[in-house]
Amino acid sequence: MRTIALPKVSLSRSMVIGASFLLLSALLTSISQVYYANKVQGVHPFLFTGVSFFITAVLFHMIAFRQLKQINIRALSSISDVVKLNGSSVLAFMGFYYALKFVEPAIVSSLEMAVGPLFVIVITAVMTKQKIRATRIQWVITALTFSASLFLVLTAMFGFSGVQVTHTRDLIFGIVASVLCGLGAVLCTIYSKRLSNAGWTSSSILAHRFYAIILVSFLTTYETLPTYLMENINWILLVAIFGVTAPTYLLQKGIQYCEPFIVMMSICFIPAFTFFFQLFDPRIVWSTPTLIGVSMLLLLGIASVFTENEE
Repeated sequence: MRTIALPKVSLSRSMVIGASFLLLSALLTSISQVYYANKVQGVHPFLFTGVSFFITAVLFHMIAFRQLKQINIRALSSISDVVKLNGSSVLAFMGFYYALKFVEPAIVSSLEMAVGPLFVIVITAVMTKQKIRATRIQWVITALTFSASLFLVLTAMFGFSGVQVTHTRDLIFGIVASVLCGLGAVLCTIYSKRLSNAGWTSSSILAHRFYAIILVSFLTTYETLPTYLMENINWILLVAIFGVTAPTYLLQKGIQYCEPFIVMMSICFIPAFTFFFQLFDPRIVWSTPTLIGVSMLLLLGIASVFTENEE
């Protein structure tokens, strides 16, 4: 079985551009997830996803309208990746929004980021059917990142996080959803990268990415959705545009310029930003253990970018 190495990253102009997109995406995402977590307490977690991603899909269809004829031709050879991207997006986004209902936002985004590097290494090996020889620094960062995520899980389980969960079952579901979110994020990165390499533009990929999320969301909330939508349309539109559409587009542009390992490690900025913004939510109290775990992940993410080429 042939051995290949994970791609090394140079601090090239394209990587800097991609990292800038990823950083801005992380900032907008962190603001929106704190706001969302505050808004959906006491309601079905998927009431928001159906409407917001429907709006997002429509916006990207409008943006990519001139490209649709070209993309429809390419779709014949890329239909498998489009379907897989839709399924991965269900895991990534619906797992994420479900977890926010029960777990502190900074911990949710931390767990998503923490399992990412390990999933990248494992999934790449499975998908390529080749033995992956990750660099020494990648394995070290992956191990330390996983340890930091375990620390955050224990922080939540023992009641030291910023949100007190009264039911252990809810906490477990939230943690599992966060991990599935991380898995989905890695798969989304891989399949988005495939479509990008096949000539799809960022707008065209995003126009076709959310069908499964919209369908699942509407099927699970159709009875209460009309009333909820009428009462909450203002903030839903705001978060849909600035908390879903904009950061998702920026993330897609980052994927275009960066390798999957760097994309997943760049997510380390989201927990740090989220921890800061959640201090403005009266529902969430200060948690020093959460700050320690988030800081560890932030430092590991920064280190991964600047040490990737040293091996």
